Amino acid sequence: MQSFWAMVLANLKMTVRNKQAIFWNLAFPAIFILMFGAVFSNSGLSAFDVGIAGADSELRAAVTQAMEQSDAFTVHQGTTDEELDALKNDDRSVVLVFPTDDANAQIEMYASDAGGPNAQIATGTVRSVVMEVVGASTGVTLAQKQISTLNASYIDWFVPGILAMSLMNSGIIGISTSFVSYREKGILRRIKVTPFALWKFILARIVAALVVALATSGILIGIGWLAWGLTIRGNPVLITAALIIGAIAFLAIGYAVAAISRNTETAASYANLITFPMMFLSGVFFPLGAMPDWLQPLIRLMPLKYAVDALREPMLYGRGIASIWQDLFILLAVFAVCLAFAVRFFKWDATAR
Repeated sequence: MQSFWAMVLANLKMTVRNKQAIFWNLAFPAIFILMFGAVFSNSGLSAFDVGIAGADSELRAAVTQAMEQSDAFTVHQGTTDEELDALKNDDRSVVLVFPTDDANAQIEMYASDAGGPNAQIATGTVRSVVMEVVGASTGVTLAQKQISTLNASYIDWFVPGILAMSLMNSGIIGISTSFVSYREKGILRRIKVTPFALWKFILARIVAALVVALATSGILIGIGWLAWGLTIRGNPVLITAALIIGAIAFLAIGYAVAAISRNTETAASYANLITFPMMFLSGVFFPLGAMPDWLQPLIRLMPLKYAVDALREPMLYGRGIASIWQDLFILLAVFAVCLAFAVRFFKWDATAR
């Protein structure tokens, strides 16, 4: 075991000495946190969509007109089922369901704390608008259902996505280019003829990469907290587990890229070809609900999407394993498939083609 931990330490030293890897894994995402935090730190999640459903009535028409005249709302009208489904899919922040009878009516208000960087819990604002329209003496009441009290800022929404992006860059770009470089320089071939088992070398590289990923994530979280008041609401153990599972999924993709790359330049090209679309189509910078419908099937193929969800659900909303187990399962499936692919096609010697 002493030789194994010595190899882990050696890998950590190589990572620290790799200035390019440090930039992409730490400085690059840190720049995003500082830049986007400066732009959005003073603005909460304030723009939200309101769904209007239920019976057609004078009360509904008056409330709808009042909201449409306000820049704070984007009003959508549909059936109750349609609007509640949109709420479940994070396409609405609030849904108002109106009763048939305007006299002594009870309006049902359904609210969600989801919706991306331009959404905030709108219950207080919606209540004030509705009560201003109906007046205090009409007997109309507003019944709140499924209300969340989350008070989140843009940086709270943004940082989990940046953490997932950092894991992706570290795993895919870092591992693929470094292993191809080891192969080109003959390092893997020399290790193969030593008593140190190759599987131990790979495991040591994985452990070192996980240590770097967790350390980098801690630094990025610290930057978000110190600079912009980042708030983390979920279980730290669950968040750490999501970080580890996301990291090993992207490490496996990196190994798969290394398996089919002839040289470092090819590995870098393949890695960027994979990571660049995911960076902008996985909910890191923009809510997925804002993406056009024709992109949604492609988005569901992006492993980064599931890493973002697995981190954002506990970090932003404080939710538990029940909300992210499917994301974690998909990431583990990505890990298994890509690792099997890498084991099948990986060449330890640059001349073995």
